[in-house]
Amino acid sequence: MKLLNLVLFILFIGLFTSCSKDDTTENTITGWKVTKFLHKGVDKTANFQSYVFDFQSSGVLTAVKGSTTMSGFWKEVKYDSGRTELVISFGGTGSFEEISEDWTIGTKTDVSIKLTNVSGNAANVGTDVLEFAK
Repeated sequence: MKLLNLVLFILFIGLFTSCSKDDTTENTITGWKVTKFLHKGVDKTANFQSYVFDFQSSGVLTAVKGSTTMSGFWKEVKYDSGRTELVISFGGTGSFEEISEDWTIGTKTDVSIKLTNVSGNAANVGTDVLEFAK
């Protein structure tokens, strides 16, 4: 019984000593601003004026404007068809809910990202446009 307790104790200590935080810095793609946002044909770019978006490698997405910070998540998804989507998800309502979509990536460079999303229903279909630039 003492041997079993000793083995369990060593395993327990081993778990905590081997699970140290990685010393590498998290890769964050910072400094993006919304340069165009058309939602169902309406220009809503001004709703994001002065927000700076940071895409963290962990999937966290933040939008900061002064002392206001909105937090969400992002993920890039590549399909076998060759299409790539940028999934953006912010909780809540309002403008940030409107950009919470599965966006098709049109073009992506080091200084700009151009996205589209077909939205609406059969009676009211439109293409939304979201563009970021540094």
